[in-house]
Amino acid sequence: MAVYQPVVGVVQCQMFGRVDGQVTINDVYFQAAGAITVAGVQALVNAVAGWFGAVLAPLLSDDWATERVIGTDLTTVTGYRVEAAAVSIGGVSGEANPNNVAAVVSFRTDQRGRSGRGRNFVPAIPGAAVTLNTLDPAFISDIVDAYLLLMGPGTFLAGWEMVVVSRFTGGAARVSGLAIPVTNILMVGNSVRSMRSREIGHGA
Repeated sequence: MAVYQPVVGVVQCQMFGRVDGQVTINDVYFQAAGAITVAGVQALVNAVAGWFGAVLAPLLSDDWATERVIGTDLTTVTGYRVEAAAVSIGGVSGEANPNNVAAVVSFRTDQRGRSGRGRNFVPAIPGAAVTLNTLDPAFISDIVDAYLLLMGPGTFLAGWEMVVVSRFTGGAARVSGLAIPVTNILMVGNSVRSMRSREIGHGA
């Protein structure tokens, strides 16, 4: 039986959407400034759901829709789990790029190496935002600006800070996951990437 790996004081927020029948999921993590409470997790999940539907969704194709956000306290195996609906459709009319085509947003920290980085594969890129596998500069800027709203201690929501979670070091699992504050958000290059699990017949 696998041993549970805690990440003390951290909540994982899973953002669920759907495009052409396929589920899309992106995770963001936040560390609490103090003790985690169910009310605090609910406030965080509500805030992420609001951002998901009101800030990110308008930049994406109307072929895609947000569904919900699930927040899980990773401190213990029995930590709080809270869900909030996020019912919006993408704000850009016109066909999206294929399901597997994604814009990769990179989360950077002050720690070097892979342990100090995270990312999201943004789905449902509007067709007009890509030319020969190259993302439109304005689209890149808008997506990065949207994610930057999540960064900083207490910036997105008082009492919370966006972090990257490192679960491994030197190829071995850590006893406890390490939370590292996010200090920059960017896209590396202007090319689209592929997330094959989102192809028809797969999943997230």
